Formats: sequence, C-alpha cells, structure tokens
Amino acid sequence: MCGILLHYHPHLNGDIDDEYAEFDESALYNKKLSCNNSSAKFNKMIPYIVDRGPNFASVRTSKAHGITWFSSVLSLRRPLCKQSIKVHDRYILQYNGELYNDDISHNDSQYIAGLLEKLPVDVVLRRLYGEFAYSIYNTKTKCIYFGRDSVGKRSLSYHQDNETGELFITSVSGKLEGFKACDAGIIYVYDTVRRTLYNDMRLREYYQVSGTHDTDVELLQSNVDLLYNKLYDSINKRLTTIEPLHEENKTHVSVLFSGGLDCSVIAALICEQWKVNSDAVLELLNVAFENPRTGMKPSEAPDRILSKRSVKILRKLYPQTKIKLVEVDVSYDDYLKHKPVVIDLMYPKDTEMDLSIAIAFYFASKGHGSLQEGDKTISYQRRSLVLFSGLGADELYGGYHKFNNKSPELLIKELTKQINNIYDRNLDRDDKCMACNGIEIRYPFLDEEVINLSTSLPINYKTNKNILRLLATNKLQLMDIGEEPKRAIQFGAKSAKMTKESSSKKGTSVITP
Repeated sequence: MCGILLHYHPHLNGDIDDEYAEFDESALYNKKLSCNNSSAKFNKMIPYIVDRGPNFASVRTSKAHGITWFSSVLSLRRPLCKQSIKVHDRYILQYNGELYNDDISHNDSQYIAGLLEKLPVDVVLRRLYGEFAYSIYNTKTKCIYFGRDSVGKRSLSYHQDNETGELFITSVSGKLEGFKACDAGIIYVYDTVRRTLYNDMRLREYYQVSGTHDTDVELLQSNVDLLYNKLYDSINKRLTTIEPLHEENKTHVSVLFSGGLDCSVIAALICEQWKVNSDAVLELLNVAFENPRTGMKPSEAPDRILSKRSVKILRKLYPQTKIKLVEVDVSYDDYLKHKPVVIDLMYPKDTEMDLSIAIAFYFASKGHGSLQEGDKTISYQRRSLVLFSGLGADELYGGYHKFNNKSPELLIKELTKQINNIYDRNLDRDDKCMACNGIEIRYPFLDEEVINLSTSLPINYKTNKNILRLLATNKLQLMDIGEEPKRAIQFGAKSAKMTKESSSKKGTSVITP
C-alpha cells in the first residue's frame, strides 16, 4: 500500500532544479522532509501521503516535463520497492495496491514495470487483477495516465486547474476545493501538450446483476459450494501476499469485526486456512463509542455485545488459532478531538452519515484497544498491517433492509446500481480514513472473480442474503451468527447521533461546524 501525489505544473519556476530525494522510516517518523515544489496545495498534501506509507518516501521533480512526484510506501511484499519507479527512459510509475495475477513472481510494482517494458499502457492496465490505483507518465508522448481498479478499492482524486493548466493527482487531498474522486475503472489520460483530459477508456464493462430465477432452488447448494470456493480463494490470495518489511508483523492479520455475518464469514475462512499455522494471530477489531445522547457506554453498544458472542463461536470452531478480540473504546472527548481530522480526510464526502461511518473505521483501524483475559483488562495495540473488511456483501447479496420487499425487477436494478457505485458510496471514503493509520485494507467480497460469480447468481438467492447465510451455516457451522440481522456500523458501534441536537438530523444532512 502506498500514497500517490503528482503535480503537473507547466510553468515550473525557473529557480527550481531537477530533484530526487529519498526518505527512510526515521525521516518519515520525525517529519524530516523537504521538497522544492512551491505549490501550497502540493505541500499540504504531503503529510497525508506520508501517513499512508511509513516505510519509505521519495520526491522526484523533472523541470523538463513540469512534473513533481511524491510517493510513499507501506512495504507488504519483499523486496522493498522504492517509488516512484523509472521504467527505462519512457515511463515513471506510481502504484498503490495489491495484485494477485498468477504470473507475479516477486513484487507487484516490479511486475507492472516489467509489463510496461513490453506492452502499451492500456493493455497493461487491463491485465492487472487486484485492488489498485496508479499514475503513469509517458515521457515520449507527454501523457499522464491515472485511475483506479474496476471496483475502485483504492482512493484517488484529481484536480485540473483550467486557468493555470496545472493537474494534481493524489490518494488523499484533504479539504481542498476542486478535487474530484476518480470514477472506478476509468483510464484517465491527461495530454500535457494539448492540456486536455480524456476519460473515454475503461478497464472493463459495468457489472450487471443477473435476472435469472431458480424457482425450485435445485442449484442452490451447488452455488453455495461455488461461492465458498471463490471466497476461500479470494482470502487465500490476500493472505499469502503478506511479506511485510518487519518480520514481527508477518503473523498478524486483522478483521474489521462487528460480530455480524459478513465479517464472521471472513474470520472463519481465514481460520480455515490457518489450521496448520500455530503462529498465526487473528485480531478482531471491534469499535464502540461512548454516546452522551443515549448515555450508553462502549461496553453496551450492540456490536460489542454481538462481537463477544460471535468470538466465542469462532474460538470453539478454531481452537488452533489465536483469536484476539480487540475492544476499541472511543470516549466522547476522543470523538470530538478526532472529528475534524476525519472530516478533512473523507472530503469531498460531507454528510452526517459519512462522518458516523468514517470515524468508526478510523478508530477501528488505529487498533488502540484492550483485551479481556479472564478478569483482567490488558492494553493492546494492533500488530497487523493488513485489515480485512466485509464490505461488498450487502451490495452483492441484498443485505440492506430497503431491499427486503422489492420485486425481483427492482432488486436487480438496485443491486446493479449498488455494486457499480460502491467506489463512490463507500470505498473512496473508507480507504482514506483507514489507510492514514499505516494499514492496508483488503476486500475479499470485492475480488473480481467473486463479483463475477455473485452477479451471475439467480436473483431469488439474494433475499436477505440467503445464499451467504446458507454458506455460513452449512459450510462454516456459524449457526447463530448466520441468523444475525443486518446492522449498519454507525448504529451498531453507536457513532451516529451523539447529541440531542444531532438526533433530529438526517444522515444526508451536511455536517455543520
């Protein structure tokens, strides 16, 4: 996981020379950074980029091309691959993400660089399988390519200034006016000669939910088996590609854990693959808030109660795995202290609902919490650098309450809209508000092969997530968990409607200071 920041400035100041500088972990930790770029916007975004990649950063300026690149790296695949990457004399690459192509032998950044040596940019991009964002500059054609994967699992924004001709591309902009989130799957091309932005190339076609109907449900069990296999493989790819720079982080993996169906399926499938790994530690991160409006303590939040019940089931099923329930309690004072930070990170999202979701993920991904061991409460800090999320299950299998009474025709339309829009509704915001804690989020349900299978399933399997509930009970023995109703994180963690004044606000209301 990395941070991307690019600034094309055609009128690069004459007193700024070409530059290349590297910053190691010590320099990043102590904030000892310097850069010749004179843009206030560029310099404001550098700290956001550093937070995403605490292992390494570099700045590169080419006066001849009028471009400055700032890149940071969270190294999860050895060897450490320094970014940005010069590919011969033709390309300069910035890459953020994880690829799972079968022909990758070492580092996925190096894999992309190798493909660029042989193939055109658009052909290379369409070959990539995983979760990623990128910028690629062609020094010969003077075109900048940038974008996100076909689902949009990594954040990326841009701002084109028509008056100055400048272009900014960034993983996180903060609350700077004019920045737009890139649409998922679009290959953006900025021609610096013509100063024209093109967005008419796609990585793949839009997803379409099938309208088939298995009236007698004769194929239901075979499809449950197919889904199990696809999810198992999806998680396997995301577990076996963790080779962090620091060995002590290698044996730990985290799950965003409410105790509900989606995250429990992911936790169980991780444990299924760890049956012979005695060193593995699964950190289940459960966040809960002190809510002054209700007078509820974190220990009384619905998700905290549910998580304790669910973790007992998981521990009984998988006694060989060290399963730690990390209870992340957020006081109201801490909520108020970090609220401006989260509002800044999640921009351009600006509603009450966005804040209540984003701030829950922000604190959960920090992983500052405690463990209950017998009668003792022990302080605990998350060790993992990879965090699994169950996002996507509701969109693929009809989990939202508003879907319950829809006709098959309307359900097809809604689910198609949901999976194609998840990049804007959820992913851009969530990535920015979690990756700032130096952690990478991986989404097993949003693996392209899982999506392809899931969108092809008969529509009558997707009433109240029926097929996923059957997978949980029949394949994983998660009996009680498989029956749990859907509860949004902001209500389960009690991060919504914190005060009496906010109780009358709608989720769509714009945040007021």
